[in-house]
Amino acid sequence: MSLYERTISFILQYIEEKKLEEGAKLPTEPELVAMAGVSMVTVRRALAELAAQGIVRREQGRGTFLNRSRVSAETTRLGGLRNGLSLDSSSSLETRLLGLVRRDASADESGRLAIAKGASIWEVSRLRLLNGRPMIHEVSVIPMILAPDLGAYFESDPKRSLYATLEAAYGLREVREEQSLVCRRPNSLDKKLLAQPKSDWVVQISGISYSARRIPIDSFRIVFDAKGFAFRLSTAPASTMAAVELAES
Repeated sequence: MSLYERTISFILQYIEEKKLEEGAKLPTEPELVAMAGVSMVTVRRALAELAAQGIVRREQGRGTFLNRSRVSAETTRLGGLRNGLSLDSSSSLETRLLGLVRRDASADESGRLAIAKGASIWEVSRLRLLNGRPMIHEVSVIPMILAPDLGAYFESDPKRSLYATLEAAYGLREVREEQSLVCRRPNSLDKKLLAQPKSDWVVQISGISYSARRIPIDSFRIVFDAKGFAFRLSTAPASTMAAVELAES
């Protein structure tokens, strides 16, 4: 283990032993130099690595502070977003409906959803707040022919679960997803909704949800504040997915 890796371990042990909570200020760089018995260069490199991992944040002129712990996100788990987040009893997830509009599908959306070009779709945009912080922006596109009066459901209850509504009201139960994941710099919308500085990163997951009859029911895009989540991916054996689809046909 290199000197700077041992310094990282020293700082993490200090956080654990002092039982520091989110927002707590760490010792200054000179204090860490004296405590760890290493050079200023080594301390700064260790803090830079911890900041890159999202464990701490460094504020110019103020110091280094302990960041919130990452939430485990298993986006491959079927159903609503809440199903894939490992939240403890003290955590709260709030949903804000940003918009629900009826419009014509683009050529790209028509291809992904297997509908005619220009067919009517619902676009549902929602912001998820984790413990009061805007952390996730989610956009779902659903063919109107599958859910003709979806807008009325959300007008009566803007915080309702989209996937629970699709299943209960229209019999559209998701059994499979195709996803792609990219890490990128925040765009202007990310910075506005997630309060992200340009230097941060977001994780964007895009994909299609399918019903048991292999009908595309939702084209989605979910943007996460990268520092807040640790992503866990899992798959089911092909034979298991085939059995599910046959049973539901």
